[in-house]
Amino acid sequence: MTERLRFALFGAGNIGERHLRLAAAHSQCAVVALADPSDHSKKLAKEFSAQHFSDPNALLAEAKVDGAIIATPNDLHASIALDCIDAGIPVLVEKPITDTISSGEALVEAAKSQGVALAVGHHRRFDPVIEIAKELIDSGELGKLVAVECTWALRKHDSYYEAPWRTTRPSGGPALINLIHDLDLLRYLAGDIVKLYAQGGAIGRTHEVEDTLSVSLRFSTGAVGSVIASDATPSPWGWEQGTGENPEVPATGQPCFKLLGTEASLAIPTLELWRHTDRSNANWHHPLRSSLIPQSARESLQNQLTNFCGVVRGDHAPRVSGQDALHTLKAVDGIQQSLATDQPVNLV
Repeated sequence: MTERLRFALFGAGNIGERHLRLAAAHSQCAVVALADPSDHSKKLAKEFSAQHFSDPNALLAEAKVDGAIIATPNDLHASIALDCIDAGIPVLVEKPITDTISSGEALVEAAKSQGVALAVGHHRRFDPVIEIAKELIDSGELGKLVAVECTWALRKHDSYYEAPWRTTRPSGGPALINLIHDLDLLRYLAGDIVKLYAQGGAIGRTHEVEDTLSVSLRFSTGAVGSVIASDATPSPWGWEQGTGENPEVPATGQPCFKLLGTEASLAIPTLELWRHTDRSNANWHHPLRSSLIPQSARESLQNQLTNFCGVVRGDHAPRVSGQDALHTLKAVDGIQQSLATDQPVNLV
């Protein structure tokens, strides 16, 4: 059996702990060193027999690792990832790649110039629903994609905002923390976002950052899109509720994306496909029928980890590269620009 890869984990919050537990159960890797100043991280390190460090630089100086997973607050992504790259260590950095365009560009350039692999944790691209949807679009099963609709809405608990970085620029706000996942999937399915216009702001809360957004999108394929996002409203519509992916969010099974094509339309994550019964009479005077496409177990984080193991071993490139993730970050930056100016923003 191939020896398990030795990974470092930076950050042991909610998503960091999930990475830790998934790695422990994975046949190809294990987290052997953990950097996080919290008392909880010390307990986790002991539970999983990993070296514990309060300082990331101490980990890099003392631990011998093959790869690194960075799951710290957004504003620390760039500095830690750059240090790992300088040390020649392949990196999987949680989304967003960084919290600013300039730091993201610097990170991508550093990885390229030093020849070190940089993967970004837009793990939903590994979800079986998204893989099926992508195949349906690419095969022409939906016809030409003309429009997409996305809703991401829920009410977060007040204690979530006790971490100051979640309520201030540039790291906070649901556009950067949450909606970036959905924007990445929309880019993956409908093409790069070339133009957008956003409205909203701090409507339901009193933070510096936005809590509610409406975004109009134009894609490179010619398709258009609309997005509603809010972290201040009770709602059954959103990726977490629809999929049950996040164990902290009760599942509702409701769709959050609608993909509208000239031949058929598809709801995600339910994979409910709608088309006219008689394709030769595909117009509004004739009946529609729906069918549910079977889907496999939802193991996107595990699949992403397996992919990263292959990246570290040099078997293949990351599914989501630093450059790819930078395009998604630029869409978030465009939203924030549009909110500030109340004007449309061109991204190309």
